[in-house]
Amino acid sequence: MDILDYPLITKEEHDQIQIILGKKGRPRPRTHEFPFTGMITCGECGAMITAEDKTKRQKNGNVHNYTYYHCTKKKNPNCTQKNIKKECLEKQIIDILESIEIPSEFKEWALDVLKEENAKEFVNKEIILSSQQKNYNSCIRRINNLIDMRANEEITEEEFSKKRKELTQEKEKIKIILENSDEQVNDWAEKATQLFSFAELAKTKFENGSLEDKKTILSCLGSNLSLKDDKLSIELQKPLRLIEKASLEVKTINERLEPVDFSLDKRKMGEIYSQSPMLLRW
Repeated sequence: MDILDYPLITKEEHDQIQIILGKKGRPRPRTHEFPFTGMITCGECGAMITAEDKTKRQKNGNVHNYTYYHCTKKKNPNCTQKNIKKECLEKQIIDILESIEIPSEFKEWALDVLKEENAKEFVNKEIILSSQQKNYNSCIRRINNLIDMRANEEITEEEFSKKRKELTQEKEKIKIILENSDEQVNDWAEKATQLFSFAELAKTKFENGSLEDKKTILSCLGSNLSLKDDKLSIELQKPLRLIEKASLEVKTINERLEPVDFSLDKRKMGEIYSQSPMLLRW
């Protein structure tokens, strides 16, 4: 799942994800739900990681219920990987989410900076788009002129076909550039907001959300999830790798401000963030 598609979980969006994962329409008559099954592979043998509940009864009558994740060993029955408690696995996911977590004042500052930079580039984009639009219109005129020349038998059928093919290909290339540029201008703000909102809220949502929330959030983080020697590995999506670096810098800045001065408003914090070349670069 793409991080930019993450809207902080609604029932409808979860159902869409279930369809993508091939789960929709195949209800399973089971009592317990394990949010991370079907998502993580064993780092030793490559089989899928599954889960099960276990109950331990003590001599004094106390009963303890545990959830364990472990390799199915379907690819290698001799796989040496052991069980890992649900709490241990979730703690590692929370640590990853904490590594990309950003405060709300940084999110607002970052979006403001992006808007300012986009405004500066808008004029250049408009010039480029205007030039491309002129080239596109020129192609249309040349194609029409070519048709007239052929109709007047000023050029041969072979010359006409060759030149029309060249102009048509040129027109289609310019059309793609124009369409892509329009799309980028229209959706960049929405994508940026979704990205920063995920980084800001995902950890809290994971800790306090439902099993569906946990599954969706993990699926948004990245790919190549594997578990080996009780250690979860995940390849973060590229935008989140950038956020991870920014998050570390923000935390370093905030640590220098401790004890926290609660009188610092968001404007002042924005001025402090603006003094970081690294944050401006990212």
